[in-house]
Amino acid sequence: MIQILIVTHGPLAEALKISAGMFFPQAEQIAALSLNPQDNPIELKDRIVAKVREIEEGEGVLIFVDLFAGTPCNMTALALAELSDIPIQCFAGVNLPLVMEALGSLSQGDLNSIMAHLSEVAPETMLDLRKKLEL
Repeated sequence: MIQILIVTHGPLAEALKISAGMFFPQAEQIAALSLNPQDNPIELKDRIVAKVREIEEGEGVLIFVDLFAGTPCNMTALALAELSDIPIQCFAGVNLPLVMEALGSLSQGDLNSIMAHLSEVAPETMLDLRKKLEL
C-alpha cells in the first residue's frame, strides 16, 4: 500500500492527520513529522529518511510538506537523494482537502497517477468564499 508522510512546521502535520481521521479512519496510518523552533534542520532530514524507510511497504510514499522552499520541503528534497531506491512523490502546499483526497485515492492507482490526480484537483481545494457564494 502507498504510505503518506506529512512534514510541516510546528504541529500542523499531526493536526492534519487527526482532522483527516474525522472523515477517514485509515488516516491513523499517516506518518507525521514536525519541525519545531529548537530542532536542527539536518536532524529533520535524517528523521524523514528514517520514517520513509520505516513505513514504506513496496508501493511508495507520498510526502506532503507545508511550504515550498521552507525547511521541511528543503529537508525532504535532501532526503530524496538518500531514498532513491524507494518510489516517492512530494506535494508542497498541503491542506486538509488534499490529504483527504489522497486518502480517498490510495486504492485507485499507483503513486504517479495519484500524484497527477492531486495536482489536478489542488487548485479546487482553495477558493474565494464570497465569490463562490456570490456574496
